[in-house]
Amino acid sequence: MENELNSNLQVLTKNYADQSLSIIQSGFLLVTSISSLLLMNWMLTLLAIILSVITLYIPRFTRQKASNATQKVVNRNSKYLLAIEEWFNGLEELRKYTAFNKLDLVMQKVSQNLETSFVKRKKVISVADFLNGCANSFSQIAITLLAAILFFNHQVTFGVIIAAGNFSSMILNCLLTITTSLTRIQSVQGLNKQIIESQKLVPFHKEINTDEICSISTHNLSISFKNGETIYFPDIHIKKGEKVLLSGDSGTGKSTLFKLILNKLQPTNGQVIFEDKYGKEISPDYAQIGYIPQDGKLFPTSIINNIIMFNNKLKKLSKNAVENNDLSKDIASMPNGLETEIDLDTNNFSGGQKQKIILARNEIHNFSIILADEATSAIDSKSSYRILKNLVSSNKTVIVIAHNLTPAMEKLFSRKISLGSNKR
Repeated sequence: MENELNSNLQVLTKNYADQSLSIIQSGFLLVTSISSLLLMNWMLTLLAIILSVITLYIPRFTRQKASNATQKVVNRNSKYLLAIEEWFNGLEELRKYTAFNKLDLVMQKVSQNLETSFVKRKKVISVADFLNGCANSFSQIAITLLAAILFFNHQVTFGVIIAAGNFSSMILNCLLTITTSLTRIQSVQGLNKQIIESQKLVPFHKEINTDEICSISTHNLSISFKNGETIYFPDIHIKKGEKVLLSGDSGTGKSTLFKLILNKLQPTNGQVIFEDKYGKEISPDYAQIGYIPQDGKLFPTSIINNIIMFNNKLKKLSKNAVENNDLSKDIASMPNGLETEIDLDTNNFSGGQKQKIILARNEIHNFSIILADEATSAIDSKSSYRILKNLVSSNKTVIVIAHNLTPAMEKLFSRKISLGSNKR
């Protein structure tokens, strides 16, 4: 989204903001030049004004085509960025099955489509510039010709012909700049409107209340997807300090519920309600919520940097975080310990080790609310038990999604919320 918005804003800057400045500068020079012609002969001035109006009207003929061409570039660019996101996130799987040929074909197709849309827009702009240039040349000849006729009728001196030619050249150059700029501005009107409308869609949030979140509730919550599927959630209420196990069959919306709580997805109906210690509804500070997704992100740097996330002040807490998440034995077996580099290309860490590092990262940053989505799925049952026991032993609010837990693990939680078949 950020890349797409940045690209669109660059298009607007080049074709709207910069062109608007050119119009202002050229407009001032245009008025000055026409005023100078008025001192020579009123007929020259009148003709210059008429030709200026006609010339300025010409961009309207190509406005719609230019706007459509620009919108196509924007749409193709959006698809290009989306393809990069969707395919490059799966590089490991493509490498595993040696399917890079498919990646090449997909990227060639989307990049070719983007290039084609750029070329088509360039053609439309070139046609518009050609029409503007023709109008410019015709107007310049017309003003010079009128000056010559006036000279032969002894209404102006010969010097006026030369001066009129110079001023008409200046006038028409200004008009060419203005019409060219107008063509580019009109070509991005649709994009400009689209960005303005997207700003209106951003909901107004009340000032964030930094008080501690003491309860999370859902009310009539549901979300619909583009494929027509809708997931409905039961009304739930989770108090501060509760340890909740969220269960349910695959596809019942457990991970989706987390994303709704985190405001990563917007509900179709209903709402997620956060309250402070007085039971007053607040706009949450999401920095209080630690989220451990199914596929947590590691970075190609040392283990310690992945745990403290480059905040050296937290290094002194790393020992406890490593021990509490059963990572000590793994670290001890590595020659460089916590300074061991994570290599994402050779995948030198197991899935369980990666999850332990992410769990340690979450603990060391001391979130008051923890949302863990299959956070121990790749870790053996003994280690999982110890990690979960440590997680629920704090005074934090903990909500965990997990499958196939042992009875001992389930007993660690204060209660269990089951999501049933709630799709329609």
